[in-house]
Amino acid sequence: MNARPTQTPLVEFTANQPFRFTQHNAAPETEQVEDGVGRYYSSSQAFVNQAIVPNGNVFRIRTTKAKLKTLAKKRWQTTNFKNKKVLFLLPSAMLGSNVSTLLFLDAFKAQLGAKEVGVFCAGSSADVYLTSDLAKLYTLWISRSELKHWHMVVDLGELESRRDIEVWPVDMEADLLAAFGLVPGANYLATPRKRPAAKKPRIGILPLASSPLRTLPPALTLALAKSLGDLGDVTVCLNKYQHQGRLYDQVIRPDLQNSCTIVDAYETIGGLLAAVESFDYAVFADSGPAHMSKLFGTPGVAFYTAAHGDILQGRFQNLARWSVKYQSDYCSAPCGLAKLRCNGAGETGCMASLESTLEDLPTTPRSTDNNVVKNLLLDNPIPCVSALADETNDILDFVRKDIQSKLSS
Repeated sequence: MNARPTQTPLVEFTANQPFRFTQHNAAPETEQVEDGVGRYYSSSQAFVNQAIVPNGNVFRIRTTKAKLKTLAKKRWQTTNFKNKKVLFLLPSAMLGSNVSTLLFLDAFKAQLGAKEVGVFCAGSSADVYLTSDLAKLYTLWISRSELKHWHMVVDLGELESRRDIEVWPVDMEADLLAAFGLVPGANYLATPRKRPAAKKPRIGILPLASSPLRTLPPALTLALAKSLGDLGDVTVCLNKYQHQGRLYDQVIRPDLQNSCTIVDAYETIGGLLAAVESFDYAVFADSGPAHMSKLFGTPGVAFYTAAHGDILQGRFQNLARWSVKYQSDYCSAPCGLAKLRCNGAGETGCMASLESTLEDLPTTPRSTDNNVVKNLLLDNPIPCVSALADETNDILDFVRKDIQSKLSS
């Protein structure tokens, strides 16, 4: 069969009047406006929960199990895409996943001759696609009438690797390229970019990840910010919209407010992208911003605890990798977890912090618990993250040498 129903969950809804929607953390250009006529499809559960469900006087959910006809995965490598308009359904709004998709689209469009490509349901990662003119963007939904513009729909949720992404890191760009029989595109080089040497380089430190499992220890960030000040203008980038970010700010600001710049948040993902592009060198946790650096060739270093840096960075060599040295009776780094896990008693952590095997931690938390975040970030940190703090002196030496090497070459 050439076609099969979508595997990514879709909600089909209608409206009884014109409507528009803009995400608070996205650029104005990602806003969608509709006349309210016809039917619409979205894979963004956040949008459905925040906009559709609370406004039952305007919207009506027709089904939470909508299906669209898509190109079967077994046909991805044999289909002739030349001069075709191809729409990709995005199964995730994660920054890293969408950076990888944009890298893949660069290769897909150039090597397979597609006339036009589009993406729908990019969600909070919509600004990633505004960094290029590769794809037409549908941020949160697409109308049934707009679907007629496209010759075919490809559901990227069919990739097998996405099913295990919570347990083991994935080089999503490589998996996408392999699924279509492609090689990396020409517009995103794997090597660090070259810029004229600045008198005082801009050095960014981006210590936060979406989970305390991968966020840098505050003590390490403090040491880095203080150590690197003689090599350039240091900016520490936080996120006040995240409880973890607010806690982090409270810990580091008293010691750093007179020695470097602290950005408490960027209003949009586009603002964060611009910052990553602007730095001459950047220090990253294992996070979305580390993936963003691939789009710009930003030189720097990334620190890895639970995940394997070589897999996540893939072909890109702009970032040096530092992987923590940690081993316990229950795990060794990198264990592969991308998210925290829960045991049968409802406790949240990882194998080492809960002294359990992965089999005894069957689920991930359904929502963010601020008390858990505080405990795992400050009071009882994830053991491999604590181990990273124990390596501070060696890390400082490594990073200083890496900066001097990359900014002098």
